[in-house]
Amino acid sequence: MKITSMIVLPMKVPYLCDIGAPFSTTEHLGAVAVLLRTDAGLVGENLLIAVNGKRLSVLVEMIRSLEPLIVGRDPLLAAGFFEDARLDTRHLGSTGVSLIGIGAIDGALLDLRARAASMPVHRLLGAMREKVPAYYSGALWLHVGLDELQKTARRIVERGYWGMKLRVGPGSLASQIDRVRAVREAVGSEVRLLIDSNQRLDEQQALRLGRALGSWDIHWFEEPVDARDHAGEARLAAALDVPIASGESAFSHDEFRLMIEHRCADILMPDVQRVGGPTEFLRIGQLAAASNVRVSGHTAPEMTLSLMACLPNGDCLEVMPWATPCYAEQVRVEGGFAHASPRPGWGHALDPAALRRFALETVDL
Repeated sequence: MKITSMIVLPMKVPYLCDIGAPFSTTEHLGAVAVLLRTDAGLVGENLLIAVNGKRLSVLVEMIRSLEPLIVGRDPLLAAGFFEDARLDTRHLGSTGVSLIGIGAIDGALLDLRARAASMPVHRLLGAMREKVPAYYSGALWLHVGLDELQKTARRIVERGYWGMKLRVGPGSLASQIDRVRAVREAVGSEVRLLIDSNQRLDEQQALRLGRALGSWDIHWFEEPVDARDHAGEARLAAALDVPIASGESAFSHDEFRLMIEHRCADILMPDVQRVGGPTEFLRIGQLAAASNVRVSGHTAPEMTLSLMACLPNGDCLEVMPWATPCYAEQVRVEGGFAHASPRPGWGHALDPAALRRFALETVDL
């Protein structure tokens, strides 16, 4: 079997939920569908999220530039693509746009291999489980008032989620704790509450808030300071009882290795689309496992779920519904868990009708 062509389709997708700051100025998600066609009639799929779409064209051209490295390959001998692509793009740096482009194709390759084996990705990789604790992340933003926070939090519990993410900011300590208190009172003590400051705090603000969070049974305190400040993260992780989560803004296993060595976080949060696709995501997961550090994948639940099911140190799955309109099937959440699909490949196929509707270019699917 050989890959005969690659389709790269830029799209503008409407958001189905409030996306919160700093993205609230846009009503559409930028996305790129990558389809690998073969001479056996099989097609491998992947979807890359570009959030507000401002640099969508850059990502599209990066992926298309890699076409000579993927067309003609046997997808069952796919490891060579990742290494060849890293070598071919090293003049642009080892992270960032080049790595995101490589990862977009890497994800389609894994989907294709699983489809060729008539197996879901998680079983092809040798999963440890078929369900992962799931928390909802598409609500409870910083601009939401206390009454609405409570109403929304109760709806999330009714939908069967294990936990939910609440955003906090640099306002007064009392006002931020009021937000935590409101949600905790609304959902009770059994539902997990995850706190995210989206890098908005300085170290002293984060220290004060982190200490105050200790009274509210918080699962983690995410990105309390600038994610590039690994020394600050490490000091907070050492000083606070509440676990620190970070890593969504990190690229490649090299940066995660440094985060592990410096003990920057109790839970690492690689984003499969930013770190170079599933190949690099699993490397990061294995590095973390060797150091007894937990991992929780960031966004893209349609793909991340299958990978999290394979990690012995997997913590929980973020369900962010940004790309939901592009898929024919949604991630199933019941009884607090996201259940891995039994269907071949990623298990959540892209919807051809949706791709045509959202496409910015005309293409034969």
